[in-house]
Amino acid sequence: MMELLGMMPRKIALGGRYSRAFFNRYGDLRHIRRLKFWPLHKVLIEKYNFNERDAKDIADFLVPVLDFVPEKRPTASQLLQHPWIDAGPLLREPCVPPTDQRQPSVSEKQRKERDEKEEMAVGLGNMAIDGAA
Repeated sequence: MMELLGMMPRKIALGGRYSRAFFNRYGDLRHIRRLKFWPLHKVLIEKYNFNERDAKDIADFLVPVLDFVPEKRPTASQLLQHPWIDAGPLLREPCVPPTDQRQPSVSEKQRKERDEKEEMAVGLGNMAIDGAA
């Protein structure tokens, strides 16, 4: 978490039962000397191939939720008002990855199978929980 969010507040780092095993008396990591910070939006872009807009939107939603200090975290009602949740999937336009990041061309058979799987997933997503159509 420190890699994504930055240094943990000293009070929180030293507050746990086993904190001395992981942190020194200053709240620094005991066994990791050079921690490289890698913000969440960059992780999403570089490791998981998100486009920049989606990575920024998701990171804007998740980073406050992951705050080290519980009092600073948003409430569930505040999260429901966040633009990433509030806009909903139907109001947002899908992001098309840049041409250099697109998948290599696939055969027509593979494309049909993928389309059928996507259609099935959409159909399953629209099913009611009690089994009624």
